[in-house]
Amino acid sequence: MKRRCHPQETVQKTLDWKSVPQMSRVRTTDGHVMDWDRHAIVAQLLKETQLSKRFYRIDPITEEEAEEIAKEVEARIKKIGLKNLSGPLVRELVNVTLLERGHPEWRNIATRVGTPVYDAHQIDVGEGFEANENANLQENAETSHKKKADKISKEQYLLLLPPKLSDLHLSGDIHIHDLEYLGTRSFCMDWDLRYFFYYGLMPDGSGTKSSVAGPAKKAEVAILHAVKALGSAQTNFAGGQGFYNFLTFLAPYLEGMSYEEIEQLMQMFVYEMTQMMVARGGQLVFSSVQLAPGVPKLWRDKPVVYKGRIYNGDPDQAPLRMYGEFEREVRISFKALMNVMLGGDYWGKPFNFPKPEISIEPDFMGEDEEFNAKHPDLPTYSELYDLTFELAAKFGTPYFDNQIPAYRGAGEGISCYQCLSKDELVPIIVDGNVKVDYISNLFERGAAGGTHVDGDVEFARLDASAPSMEFGRFSVDAHPFSGIMRKRYRGKLLNVILESGRRIKVTPDHPVFVYRSGGFEKITTRELAAGDYLPVMKQTGFEGAAVHSIDLEDILIEAGFGDASGSRARVSEITVKNGMVNILHAKRKGLPKTFYITPEFVRFLGYYMSEGCSDHSGRRYSVRLSFGKHETDLIDDAKQCIKESLEIDPIISIESTAVNVTINSKLLYLLLDALGCGHTAHDKSVPDLLYNVEPALVGEYLQGVFVGDGNAESRVNILKHERYGEYESRASTIRLKLVSKLAVQKLVLLAGRVDVQMNYYERMQKTMHPQTKESYLLPTFIVSVTAQEQIQKFEQTVGYGASAVHADLRKTAGIFTRIPIEESGLGYSNLTYSSQYRSGGCQHVSPSLIDADGDGAQIIENIVGGDIHPLRVRRIEDIDYDGYVYDLVDVSDTHNFPNALGIITGNCCAYNFSSNSDTDSDFDDKLIFKDGKHFSMGAWQVISVNCPRAAYRANHDDEALFNELKRMMDIAVQIHKIKREWMNQIVDAQRMPFATQRPLDPVTREKGSQAVDLEGLVYEIGVVGINEMVEHHTGHQLHESKDAWKLAIRAMTEMEFYSKELSEEHGMTIALARTPAETTVGRFAVADILDPRYSECAKKVVKGDIDRALASIHKTRDLPIYYTNGTHIPPGAGISLAERIGLEHVFFPIVDGGNIMHIFLGESTPDPKGLRDFAMRIAKNTQTGYFAFTRDMTICTDCSHLAPGLKDECPNCGSTNVEQLSRVTGYLQAVSGWNAAKKQELEDRKRYGESDMV
Repeated sequence: MKRRCHPQETVQKTLDWKSVPQMSRVRTTDGHVMDWDRHAIVAQLLKETQLSKRFYRIDPITEEEAEEIAKEVEARIKKIGLKNLSGPLVRELVNVTLLERGHPEWRNIATRVGTPVYDAHQIDVGEGFEANENANLQENAETSHKKKADKISKEQYLLLLPPKLSDLHLSGDIHIHDLEYLGTRSFCMDWDLRYFFYYGLMPDGSGTKSSVAGPAKKAEVAILHAVKALGSAQTNFAGGQGFYNFLTFLAPYLEGMSYEEIEQLMQMFVYEMTQMMVARGGQLVFSSVQLAPGVPKLWRDKPVVYKGRIYNGDPDQAPLRMYGEFEREVRISFKALMNVMLGGDYWGKPFNFPKPEISIEPDFMGEDEEFNAKHPDLPTYSELYDLTFELAAKFGTPYFDNQIPAYRGAGEGISCYQCLSKDELVPIIVDGNVKVDYISNLFERGAAGGTHVDGDVEFARLDASAPSMEFGRFSVDAHPFSGIMRKRYRGKLLNVILESGRRIKVTPDHPVFVYRSGGFEKITTRELAAGDYLPVMKQTGFEGAAVHSIDLEDILIEAGFGDASGSRARVSEITVKNGMVNILHAKRKGLPKTFYITPEFVRFLGYYMSEGCSDHSGRRYSVRLSFGKHETDLIDDAKQCIKESLEIDPIISIESTAVNVTINSKLLYLLLDALGCGHTAHDKSVPDLLYNVEPALVGEYLQGVFVGDGNAESRVNILKHERYGEYESRASTIRLKLVSKLAVQKLVLLAGRVDVQMNYYERMQKTMHPQTKESYLLPTFIVSVTAQEQIQKFEQTVGYGASAVHADLRKTAGIFTRIPIEESGLGYSNLTYSSQYRSGGCQHVSPSLIDADGDGAQIIENIVGGDIHPLRVRRIEDIDYDGYVYDLVDVSDTHNFPNALGIITGNCCAYNFSSNSDTDSDFDDKLIFKDGKHFSMGAWQVISVNCPRAAYRANHDDEALFNELKRMMDIAVQIHKIKREWMNQIVDAQRMPFATQRPLDPVTREKGSQAVDLEGLVYEIGVVGINEMVEHHTGHQLHESKDAWKLAIRAMTEMEFYSKELSEEHGMTIALARTPAETTVGRFAVADILDPRYSECAKKVVKGDIDRALASIHKTRDLPIYYTNGTHIPPGAGISLAERIGLEHVFFPIVDGGNIMHIFLGESTPDPKGLRDFAMRIAKNTQTGYFAFTRDMTICTDCSHLAPGLKDECPNCGSTNVEQLSRVTGYLQAVSGWNAAKKQELEDRKRYGESDMV
């Protein structure tokens, strides 16, 4: 009899002899078969639901409830009669029971994450889940493994997030980038090579799993350490890796090497980076290097760090050596690296990594002539930049990092240095009304609503517009701006004085616009020279509808003389009854609440400016006008004006030297104060009201001013000329002299309302004190009109100055009439009397003498018919200054504004501040690597928001749109905060060893500084679909309507400000950015098409092939539709390249990073020189911070021929085994790996040729 090798089965029966089903054994997930044990369920629930405290802030399950659930599950299994049990099957039954009991959070924690067998197989064969999620991934077994892991990780993190947040990602409100790494890694990183050159290389971060290398001693080792550092970082980061200031930090290792040796090293570096398939999923390391053609000024006097030492002269370190000593090595290595990339790989195709980011910096816009003279064998900056454009023309490989715009900081980390003196008067428009005030007061006005502070820079938001010049049209219109900024400044201001005496005080780096070749070129004020021409506003037609009446109650309340709330807590000085405004307890009749602006009233205001004062030194409030005894006509007119406009009979008193016209009225005193008229000769001012009335009333006001205090004269001067002998010259002038600078500057602006151009002068006048009889110097301020045509216009409009008008109607060439010849791009051949003007060496000419049928026609139209006129700089003075300086921020579209004297100046281009010595207390220490301190720049996480969906919900309401965008940002911040909490746990568990490594200091042998400053990493919020957002909201795309474009600017500015608020509120740096969004642009579009709430809206604005997408939407989600990324113009928009750049560049200063301008090129290879000229115009004349030229190419995998354009077959051998190459987002890659949305975008792209770059 054979012995059985397993026990005999038994059957349990009840008392009435019914069988009880036996519990089957269970196959566990750890690879064993175990007897059924209900208590295993209890133990598992007690253990796993502990996570609910950490992730959901709810208590874990109790033992009692866990026992109940275990019994329920056991009963279900018995009832179903399952014969084959597994751990996953039991877990599913437990989860169902948890859901039935109302515990979805416990269920989320207890559930399994994984993938069906079918889906896993699809991944293995290159289909299904995220088959084209990342074009940088190759189809191989490692990629399949990564995608399976990604799928599990994504499910895990969506389950661990609060369900509402998970749902918002899944439904398409937001997109969590690199979701698979949400709980374990940070995003991207720019490394400081000095760290590895000092400490050496520890690839695993701890030295326990890998070998540890000391600091490189030779160039070859330094290169390999740089390569392996980026490769090792892949274990800790989810995004791209790069090296900041690559060649400068590497240069000391290259000292004394020949060009050939350095080129070999650069070739090794590039091939290592493009043959190291070690990144996540077996892909190339997504890498970049920042390249400059020389040593940046910031680093020239900083100590070298290499070979494990800091060459700072410290006895414990090494002899002093500066990076500036290695200019030769930087130039040679730059040339070598460009030549390696120009050569391409063995097949001749371009290297896609590392991305060469070419830094266009002010430091290298001019040559170091002394260095070049000493080293004639070395390439110049210009020649090195030429190589980058050869590379761009051939392959489109480089990315150009434009450091020239002021908001970029010009390499020193300082983002805001272009400012005006605190006492510059600036006109703005608020609620349709012009107001003129000191820029410092405008800041205080905005600051009443709070300020944003970044280091020593303060920003105050102000909802207003400013007059601004549109250069192409020589016109001035109102443009909104974001607010006012200020910062402390100690140093020199430049006082720029024009030939009219008009002037402006600015910091040396403030941008101004010089008139050259018939157009305007932006330069810094320090580059300005006497003889240059600046634009001056001559027309002030930027105001809104004319004001005909004012509400006295509102004006007095706004000035603080009444109580708008009606609260008894505040004493009001006025009362309103039966439509009349009066002083409390007044006996005299008041003034109408609706007060009409009449000629008599404004003429009275003019008399008050020239002859008036007001005081309440005693108990009486009085307003007084003082005239000479001989000025009887003026006295009578003043009495009449007061009586008719104010219904008051003034008191006439005759003094020894004057006749006083006095009104004893507190109400009038308060009204003049509220209107801003001032009280004494020194604080007089033009009421802002006058900038908003009809021009005819301006004439009445100016008449009152000038008849009271002005003078007009005409005299004949006998002049001598070497050639023509003696001749008569008639000089006429209308002049006004006051001691109030505020009043006189505002008069200059006001005169522009009646098309009269005034000169402005400041003088120190010797004056005798009336009591002490001592003489002293009194500052006086003068306006004058000197050109005869301006005098005639003034006399006709104002009714003053007849004595300065003479019968000789020859046009005197006043400065607002003359046109500069050379600066207008004209030659003497364009003039009527060309030989006469040539022989006389004339520099400017009257418009009537320019040949209107030739090249001068457009010049005449621009200057004579435009709102601005170029005036010559007479001199520039240095002024010592210690105080705040100010600027308007982001004047939309035009980025300029005038002061009250009409001089057009540039504005601060964005509230966008970078790390600098003011905001980073360790900045200076990092520059010199003190105690191992160094730069590490990167991001923890990126979350993008679906901007078109915000528009769908807002239903064409602006405020609702902004609120919806902010709501989405709030959601993103909630996830960022969860990320921060999770990553703190990861760091505490030492699960980011490479980033948190602290190698031994090679000198002290103590623990060194940490590789990455984790507190310095930012949390990014990306924007997708701004174009489609405004298209739905306004009915027009960004390029189709200025209103749509302005709305986009407003929305982005609102979001940028809100990101600052969120940063302060949550104690984390929130950065607004444009993200690559390789898959997000398609995912958002598909999500909105699938959602019945948004489908109809989305169908009208999505880009791509909507019909093909709708036909396939139930088969796949990889569809050929997309939203335009970031703030880009749609890639297929049929507009010129200049228009595209003009619309896109204004968004760069608003976002904190990630933005790029794509210029897609046609098949023909452009001329590198033309490409460079065009790129430099972009760099110098726009706010574009980062741009690239993209070439499409086709590589034959049979014969390795590389052809321009996208081909279906090889033009060399006819093979159809070809691979198309292009830039997918921020990198070059084979098109075959792109998703359907990006392939459709590639097809849609409008491409440009050389003719588009003229």
